Amino acid sequence: MTELTQRLVAFVQENLVLDGDDIKVDETTPLLVSGLLDSLRTARLLNFLRRDLGVAIPAAKLDPDNFRDVVTIVAMVRELESV
Repeated sequence: MTELTQRLVAFVQENLVLDGDDIKVDETTPLLVSGLLDSLRTARLLNFLRRDLGVAIPAAKLDPDNFRDVVTIVAMVRELESV
């Protein structure tokens, strides 16, 4: 697992899993299907990506397919970093 993947998994586990939820997040945990991403949590994730990782996600990338799991988010971030 890359450092970026580890940081994202840790962020999701610590900041998006509600207290009392018995969810162990890994890089393939379905974020939308599991209910871990709603509008507020997505905003928190986007803020983390911008503030902590230095990657602003443009509106054109705000597609559910880009936020299925940590693997797809990492792929999107890598793509944006290479532009």
